[in-house]
Amino acid sequence: MSIAGKWNLTLNSPLGDQNATLDVSESAGAYQATLAGRGDPNPVEDLKVDGSKLAFAADSDTPVGRMRLGFEGEVTGDALNGTYSTPFGAFKFSGTRA
Repeated sequence: MSIAGKWNLTLNSPLGDQNATLDVSESAGAYQATLAGRGDPNPVEDLKVDGSKLAFAADSDTPVGRMRLGFEGEVTGDALNGTYSTPFGAFKFSGTRA
């Protein structure tokens, strides 16, 4: 299953669930993506795709300010699940294909 597409994410955090959108495109085997949360979409950096697994980093506006988030997840059908890291620790996230 391809990871390309738009994903509606729910990031579990100590401040309550936060919503974000991950938009992944693929062209000739190369992937690009943006992550949008509270603000404008931000480019994803260090995007790595290995079959159904993906990892990336992005700067994002959060309830406690702008910070760097690192994600690792896996696609199963139309679901995306994994963890994301912050300066305050790691937390789970889930997503569904839009």
